[in-house]
Amino acid sequence: MGDQDTSIKTTREVRDRLRTLAGERGTTMNDLLAQLVARELTEEEKQARVQQALEEVRRSTGVTVSDEARTRARSFLERLGQEHHAA
Repeated sequence: MGDQDTSIKTTREVRDRLRTLAGERGTTMNDLLAQLVARELTEEEKQARVQQALEEVRRSTGVTVSDEARTRARSFLERLGQEHHAA
């Protein structure tokens, strides 16, 4: 192992699944894990993207989205998701 390598404790089931997925994709478990975690955003990254999107809306349309409008939209989308999962 190199200076940057480390170990992660996990169950055999998770390890075996990682090995299978990596094999199917022709990659290593380390590279697969790197790909998987790169897809997930931290809360800070999510908030930064929200701010970027709101700024783009403002720049392209001249509309500043209020906190109230964002709250209503979030509530609507959550209800929509709940209805979808209930169906």
